[in-house]
Amino acid sequence: MNWQVFWKWLSWSGIVAATVLLGAVWLVNPYNNLPFSPPLKRAPMASNQRFSYPAIARNEKFDSLVVGTSTTRLLRPDVLNEGFRAKFANLSMNSATAYEQSRILEIFARHRSAPKVLLLGLDIVWCEVSAELEKYTFRKFPEWMYDDNPWNDAFHMLEFKTFEVLVRKLGFLLGLRSARYGDDGYINFLPQLSKYDLELARRKIYGASYPPPVKAAQTPPPAVDFKPRSWTYPALVRLDSNLGVLPADTRKILVFVPYHRHRQPAPHTRSGAQWAECKKRVAKIAKRHPNSVVLDFMIPSPITIHDENYWDPLHYKVSVADRFARLIADGASGKTAPGGEYVVLD
Repeated sequence: MNWQVFWKWLSWSGIVAATVLLGAVWLVNPYNNLPFSPPLKRAPMASNQRFSYPAIARNEKFDSLVVGTSTTRLLRPDVLNEGFRAKFANLSMNSATAYEQSRILEIFARHRSAPKVLLLGLDIVWCEVSAELEKYTFRKFPEWMYDDNPWNDAFHMLEFKTFEVLVRKLGFLLGLRSARYGDDGYINFLPQLSKYDLELARRKIYGASYPPPVKAAQTPPPAVDFKPRSWTYPALVRLDSNLGVLPADTRKILVFVPYHRHRQPAPHTRSGAQWAECKKRVAKIAKRHPNSVVLDFMIPSPITIHDENYWDPLHYKVSVADRFARLIADGASGKTAPGGEYVVLD
């Protein structure tokens, strides 16, 4: 064999293969983030929402945003659109840190001169007492997707993860796969309702197949001085900053999500005191930003005391999610809940 000819053919084969592969990446545009890519009908296909959602956050057909963890993923944009006369995207991400949520919010704010509504679901990641803000989970977070320079994305498009998403999106374009999420980011991630098992739900909530016995009312223990002034909530610093970049006309709705009552900390414990202090500080932050309201659903209520509303301590049924969304729309003006489902914090 003529080795010179062999290496020549090998080199050209590599160049052709690389050109075809890069052309496929540019044409399919797996994350919908490359400039000058053909305007094909695309859908979010990455299993990690942190890769799928930046493009949706930049899509200006949405004027309103839901962001949070999985505890707000079930809020249907269609229900919110009706309640607020808006066009929502739900970009809540599984186990998202406060930092990750704020980064999605930043993209959304940068690409709109006048966002209509921000609905932020507040849970434990916003109320953790710590010295520093925890940025990431075990899931990869692509910082390069969250700036406004699409050209620096090109290098990262050669990562193995990209080719995995490329194959999925090719399958979608060929009609062989369904979209992983809707164009607005929403998907019902729960099992079919026909598979709901109250006994299983109770085991997840209580660690047993039945609720614990109701204890007789007792006199609360004397208040303990937990010195809340010494507690630092680094996520709330970022919350204050995020709200500050939004226009005064943007409706800012901060919602403490409805954990099951058994998951909520007891008032006279350290955890309960830290949650109470967090709620006070969020209300104080909201007062500094016009058009803001804080709704607290994390209370004993007609939603949170009923086991049959939940699949586990954090995740409620879709029917409850729709009820939750309508209550948020009702409470956005600062109106109290006649049924006691939430309280307005001020």
